[in-house]
Amino acid sequence: MTATLEAPVRANLAHPVLGADLPQLRPTVAEAVPGRARAVLPVAAAAVGVAAAAVVAPSGAPALTAAVVGAGLLTSIAANWSTCGMSVAAVVAAPKQADRAGSSTPARRLGWHAFGSILTGAPTGALIGAIGMLLAGTIDVVWALAAWAVVALAYGLHELGVLRMPTPMRRRQLPRHLRRSMAPWKVSFVFGTMIGPGFVIFIRSSAYYLLVLGLLLAGNPLLGAALFTIVSLGRCLPSLAAIVHTRSGGTMPGFLSAMCVVDRRVQAITGAGLVGLAAFAAAALLV
Repeated sequence: MTATLEAPVRANLAHPVLGADLPQLRPTVAEAVPGRARAVLPVAAAAVGVAAAAVVAPSGAPALTAAVVGAGLLTSIAANWSTCGMSVAAVVAAPKQADRAGSSTPARRLGWHAFGSILTGAPTGALIGAIGMLLAGTIDVVWALAAWAVVALAYGLHELGVLRMPTPMRRRQLPRHLRRSMAPWKVSFVFGTMIGPGFVIFIRSSAYYLLVLGLLLAGNPLLGAALFTIVSLGRCLPSLAAIVHTRSGGTMPGFLSAMCVVDRRVQAITGAGLVGLAAFAAAALLV
């Protein structure tokens, strides 16, 4: 497992295995993903989106709901492979220290982290959906779907490095000093509660903007709570991968280094996914 993760690091990053996550050493999308892949992925995703719309033939609200669900799934996969995600993984997957009290284990810390994220994430999704419900009727669903498709296409190209779109957010990472002042399970829980809403810290993926916009347009609190719960669970993937990696004999420095490359590859896949969803939404207006 160690060799599998660390091999691409040696091939793509000209530096030794890192002892900490250093964002300035993270490669660009162009450096981590070959140009041919960045060209083929969005075209293939768009074709799949159009084909799906032709087969399912959704219209109006169902098409918008399907697009929002797709954005939620993308967000759950792409949202946490960055510096914040690695901060969480370093806490959750760390081995038990003999000189510290308690019976904390990586699996338990992962559970606390997921619980904290869902605790704040699900209500946030429900609130966004409720706000959308209050705004229902102010915009025709056809225009809403068309606007969503345009924004999804723009941010998909942004993720692929073709366009540069605004990315409003609170540019703050997780408070790492907590790792020195609190028990690991408490830190895992607190990190989860901060990450859950999505906008309290750094927003890693543009798919989040499409998720929020779609929930506002769909106006469905239950859908919002469900999708934000899925996103909260998806945010646990880096920590789960770190646990598997270390239990298989790998090191956290090696894992952090590998994630520098993985993060950009996930970004490219997300960009292509947003292009595919945009194509799906646009085609749904025509079928």
